[in-house]
Amino acid sequence: MAKPRKTPPVQIIAPDSYPQMLSKPRAARALHSLRAPETAAKAQAATEAAMPGMRAAILQYAQEMEQDRSDTARLFEAAHEIRGFAETAGMITTGRIAEVLCRYMDDLMRLGRPVDPTIVTLHVAAIARAARAEDDSVRAGQAVAAELAALVAKRLSENEPG
Repeated sequence: MAKPRKTPPVQIIAPDSYPQMLSKPRAARALHSLRAPETAAKAQAATEAAMPGMRAAILQYAQEMEQDRSDTARLFEAAHEIRGFAETAGMITTGRIAEVLCRYMDDLMRLGRPVDPTIVTLHVAAIARAARAEDDSVRAGQAVAAELAALVAKRLSENEPG
């Protein structure tokens, strides 16, 4: 019979014991560069240049979600990806609706309950419609996201173990 292995004692390393990645003067210069208006302008230009690609990816995810609503794991992954970068791509409504769907699916997974296909279908349709909209109507999108969130909250409360 094998002996149980002993785990070595935990060694606490003080924060001051780590080597510095940058000297204090270099860190100050780096911080100054990061705060410079030129750096912000370059970051903004890079973000704007990436927006068409991000929008295309979000549209692709939305199309895939519409084509196969039966694979909840893939739907969750796609919604998670959409919510992650939709706002950066200027698709605020799409991201908010994807966020509601992600939270709904995540909550039900934690509870060990199946998702309601009707709720998923509503979210997928709303995500696809918002992604395809020419301009992102934030006010209308907030209303849609709020209604879907209220529906999700109602359904989740019905699924609470009693």
